[in-house]
Amino acid sequence: MGQMATVSSKGQVVIPASLRKKYGLKAGSKVSINDQNGHFTVTPNPFDALLALRGSLSHIKEDMEGWWVEEKRREREREDAKFAECL
Repeated sequence: MGQMATVSSKGQVVIPASLRKKYGLKAGSKVSINDQNGHFTVTPNPFDALLALRGSLSHIKEDMEGWWVEEKRREREREDAKFAECL
């Protein structure tokens, strides 16, 4: 059996500190609560980690789309050269 918690008069439940630390839950973290066959499941929002990365690459000023197009062009040239060698 898991850890026990008490529901407050406002319907709030405190997630034990050990679980908050284990799953990286901080004030404002979102969780999903589901009812499955009479059991509640609380699942950390998997997108929180992704959202935390938002803006972390903003220091890169390079045109990523232009870089990608140029890289694909070079790759195509290398493949064409390999094909030409086989003929």
